[in-house]
Amino acid sequence: MSQLEVVAQRVLTPLILGKRGTIAPEDQAVIAMWAQKTALTAMLISSEEQRRAGYGLPPSVYKAFHERRDQMRPLDTSRFWVGRYKGTARHSAIQVTPLAVRIPGIPEPHVPQGYAITLLLGALVLHGLFFTMSALEVGTTMDLGMPQLWPSDVPVQWPEGQPCTESSFLRLAAGKMLQSTVETVELRAWAPATSVPQSTFVDGKVRVPALCGKHSFSYPIALLEEVHRGRFYAFVSGCECPRSYLLHTESDSVHYKAAGAADGISQMYEDLAGEEFFIRDSTGTFPCKRLPVGP
Repeated sequence: MSQLEVVAQRVLTPLILGKRGTIAPEDQAVIAMWAQKTALTAMLISSEEQRRAGYGLPPSVYKAFHERRDQMRPLDTSRFWVGRYKGTARHSAIQVTPLAVRIPGIPEPHVPQGYAITLLLGALVLHGLFFTMSALEVGTTMDLGMPQLWPSDVPVQWPEGQPCTESSFLRLAAGKMLQSTVETVELRAWAPATSVPQSTFVDGKVRVPALCGKHSFSYPIALLEEVHRGRFYAFVSGCECPRSYLLHTESDSVHYKAAGAADGISQMYEDLAGEEFFIRDSTGTFPCKRLPVGP
């Protein structure tokens, strides 16, 4: 698949550097395939535990992707958008969020039904959506008004649409800017992989089971009180596995954003834009970052 890299370097390098450009129709499928390959490769490094939690794909997906290498286009149930990043907190990022196709009255599925794919390279954002089967595919729009890269048969001008800021990048990567065009259908993050399990209150703190299912961690109840004021925070916690977690408070609950080794999670936290705060109580000091709020 070295041809993917050749085309991606030729087409995307000026955009990464922030220079205006055009992605020609003959290059669009290749760029979409390159973005999908990059995301699928990143998912291969997930641990077995993370795969069980929804961050892995069956070998059949990789086989299907490899079998179309001569066609030079992404999987059939895919679509991609391209936009501009306007921020200073990040220079590169890859994030894949498991999604569910939600219909009122039908329970949360046992496995993800799609994946939001987000790549950030300098000034360039590539955002994609992949459904696990064609029967689940629904029409989708993207809130920022980014031009659709794939499928498309017209030249795509860059940049177009609203720029992606640091705060909107977090929502974009979480799949929250993808909107179904079917009135009764929603696309949401797949809860088992992104939502913290049922919590309890212990000694003035919120205690929740860790993602491993064996341990628990706590955070100050003050963070929940801040949610009601429209202020949201990121923080790092961990368990005895050992394993570290990056979490964000959001309007509906606390959500996992990443899990892994302590050094990597700490660096992700440091790279986040936002002012750092320290909550002090009888058990010590709890660091957290207030997340930017914006479109």
